[in-house]
Parts: sequence; C-alpha cells; structure tokens
Amino acid sequence: MAATAEWEPPVAPEAAPVAQPERKGTAPAPGPPAAINRKAENNQPDEIHYVNPFVHKLVWDDPIDKAKTALLTVILLPFRVVLILVCLVVAWALANIGLYGLSKEDLRTKPLVGWRRRLKGPLGEFATLAYTCAGLGITIRGRQASRAEAPVLVVSPHSSFLDAVIIYVTGLSSPLVRNADRNLGKLIDYAQPIYVCREDPHSRQTTIREIIQRANSKEDWPQILIFPEGTCTNRTSLIKFKPGAFYPGVPIQPVLMRYPNKVDTVTWTWEGPNAIQLLWRTLTQFHTFCEIEFLPVYYPSEAEKANPKLYADNVRMLMAKALDIPISDYTFDDCKLMTFVKNVGMPHPAAIADIGKLRETLKIAATDRESKIVASERQFTDANSLLTYPQFAERMQLDVQQEAAHNLFHKLIRPETPDVIDFREYLLLALFLITLYKPKLIFVESLFHLYGVNGRVNRTQLYQTLQNLVRISQKELNSIFLQADPDNLGTIDYSQFVKAIERNPLLAKLQKNNDPNNLRLG
Repeated sequence: MAATAEWEPPVAPEAAPVAQPERKGTAPAPGPPAAINRKAENNQPDEIHYVNPFVHKLVWDDPIDKAKTALLTVILLPFRVVLILVCLVVAWALANIGLYGLSKEDLRTKPLVGWRRRLKGPLGEFATLAYTCAGLGITIRGRQASRAEAPVLVVSPHSSFLDAVIIYVTGLSSPLVRNADRNLGKLIDYAQPIYVCREDPHSRQTTIREIIQRANSKEDWPQILIFPEGTCTNRTSLIKFKPGAFYPGVPIQPVLMRYPNKVDTVTWTWEGPNAIQLLWRTLTQFHTFCEIEFLPVYYPSEAEKANPKLYADNVRMLMAKALDIPISDYTFDDCKLMTFVKNVGMPHPAAIADIGKLRETLKIAATDRESKIVASERQFTDANSLLTYPQFAERMQLDVQQEAAHNLFHKLIRPETPDVIDFREYLLLALFLITLYKPKLIFVESLFHLYGVNGRVNRTQLYQTLQNLVRISQKELNSIFLQADPDNLGTIDYSQFVKAIERNPLLAKLQKNNDPNNLRLG
C-alpha cells in the first residue's frame, strides 16, 4: 500500500509557536517540554540537527538472523504472499462492486451513502487482514473520535509503506494522496482520497480548498487523514509539519504510529534499503509489531485557527512529547534538496541539508564567506584543499571549539580519509546553497574560480563547471570552448564563455534558477 503525502500551500502566515491555551473538552495542554523547546545557545545548534531523519541503516551482520531469513524465505514467505493476495483480491472485488457506476467526479464531490457506505466495513476488514497475513500485529490504544468530534486525523511519525494500514483501521478515512498515485486502484479510490500535485502550485491551492470544504461540510464525509510531515522519516524526531491539515481550523485528532521491533525492517527513507528489500525482510520475520495510539481531540484556540502554522507547530510539540522524541528543523523540502543533489551528481548529498543548517547556525550564510574565499584564491589544488579540522576552522574563520563547526567538518569526511576533507567539495556545496533559487549563471561564475586558475578554465575544467548544472555533450562543449577561445590560448574566462553562448540554447538553460524542485538536470 502506498503511504499518503502532505504538502505546504504557497502562502501561509508566519508565527512562532506559543504555549498552548486551555481547550474545551480536554485538560489544559501542557507547554512544550524543555528538551523539545530548547533553542541553540552559544552558536551551537540543537543536537537533532546532527541526526538526519531521512537516513536509515538496516544492519544485517548476524549469521543466525541470516540463516533464519533464508529458511523463512523458503517456508513462510510463499505462504504469506498467497494469503495476502487472496485478501487483496477479495477486498479489490468488494471495492469494484461498491464503486460500480460511480465516476471519479462522483467520488470527489459527494460522500458514499447507503449500501456503498456499509460495504466499507468488510472491505476494510479484508484489507487489514492482508497486513495481518504479512505478520503485522496491530495494537490500538485510545479511542478514535467521530467525524463530528474531529473531522481531521493527523498521523505521525510517517516512516513506512505499512503506515497505509491506518486508512483501513480508521474505517477508510480519506487520505491525502500524491497526484502521481492516482492509479493505485479501487482500494484507495473507495476511501475517496484528496489528491495533490506537489509540484503544481495551482493544484495545491485547489487541494487546500477541498480540504477546507470537506472538513467543514455538513455532509457525512469520511474523516480526512493526513501525514503532516509529508515524507517518510526514521522516527528519530518529528520534522516540521506542513500546515495543510490545519487550514480548516477545526478540531483534529493526533494519531501516533510506533513500530517497537528489535530489528527495524519497516523504515523506508530517502537513503537506506529500498521497498523490495524491506518487504522481503518484513515478510520473513515471525512477527512485526505496530502500535497505533489515538490521542485526545485537540481543540484549536482562536490564535491557532487564524494561524495554521502556529496550530501545526503546537500539535507537533504535543505529539513529540507523547512519543518522547525531539522535534527538528528538517522539512520535506530538505528531502527534495538531498534528492536533487544526488541526482545531479554532487558529492555528499545526504549532508546537504545539514550543511545548510549548520552554515546558518554558524552565521556563515549571512556573510557569503565561501564566495569571497573562492574569488580570492588563485587556484585550488590538493596541497591547499585537503584540510584537517584546525585548518578548516582557520580557513573558514571559525572557532575551533564550536560544536557546530566540528559537526560541519565531519559532514564532509570520507571513510578512506577520516582525518581530512576536500575543501573543494565543501565549497561546491556551499556555492550551490548560496545560489539556490538564483540563476545558474551565478553559480557558473563562482565555479570558474573554484575549478580554474585565476578564474580561467580549460576544457576539462569547463566540463567540471557545467556537469552539475546542465546536460551537455562533449561535442557541444568542444564547440562552445573553441568559439570562446579564438586565440587558442587553451583557457577561457567567464565573460568569454557567456559571449560564446549568446545564441546557444545553453544560455536559456543557465538563465533558469538553480531550483531543486525540478529534481533533475535540464
């Protein structure tokens, strides 16, 4: 089953979280605990900055566990797969019967009624049974509120494709689903999901209106179910909640999901085992535990109703306290940034979000320090770029005692060279962050200095300059270089390069913003 997704609308009022006011129907909500609400002091960031929530390492070095997995792959896995398929086929058949004669527009504009609605019960039972056949033992704590009490269910942490079981456990509540997942099939269609295209701002505005309309509708719609983190994490912290679930300003019910297993075979993140590996390892476990806890309904204050981000922040604080984990500054956009850096072939993609946060903590971002270093250096070589930590701190004008500076250095360490980093790699990533959402040509100008000598590059260095920005063939690169170097000097500067591409389609590509939302090279 596919997990649901969340997003952030294009415009949202800004405000810092405040202590939660008393709410009708519940005891006064406690303020955020000190460990969660703690701010960085003495220029040192909160420790959660150093625990990347998008990375999961599934260590598998126990020979007994390997032998058990091999045995159960032969004995248990086929049996489970057959049972899962039987349950899914029955659920799919019920969904086809219940949706017969209904169009996509019917599902989007009016709730199911009569016998179609009553069919949700057995359909949900068979879908949930498929998870049980996979070895998932579900423990439910607390009571699910009715739609009248809480039109919206907010579920966190979101960490696994198994999280989709919550849709069926809650009686086919309506999930928020990526537009790309429209073809998931009748089992999702029956839940009457709300679709959103993360990359299309018009779709986001339409979707937020649909959430508001459904949440405040007098009709008997299912509860809306949203994973406000917007992406899967490793459950070490709660990343920032997107405010979509909180725009209607209605009461919500927080729902917690835990997987208290000795071996974590379910966590599916940006970096780590893929879905097939996790599914195999999960299906070859004797038992996989899942705990679902329904917290008391959260009634927003007037300030929270007026400010969805404030509402989201306060609910996140409450859920983090209940989970006994910290909150973090990571967002879904950080995950997109890491994906983009990986796709375009830059080094240390898993560290890029951390580097950005640590630069801000160290107040480097405000000084544009790396651009000045690049512009002032005649040439970067191994001799002046392979740096120890004290050398790095001196080069960056950082206090060697600062924890954040130490962590920044260690983000760039490679296993084969544990005592030094390549300063050029750091500068490349820093320049990328500096020019984020700015025309790529600004990045190019800095890279002429990073890869060249006195701001002049040869053919190989020109390729290094462009390889992370655009797709370009060797033939096209040679043609541009020859045109930019009429005197056959063997090197060109930035102004010669720009002049040579004045009538080349490459110029239009480099005039576009350095935007990770595009995810791939243009």
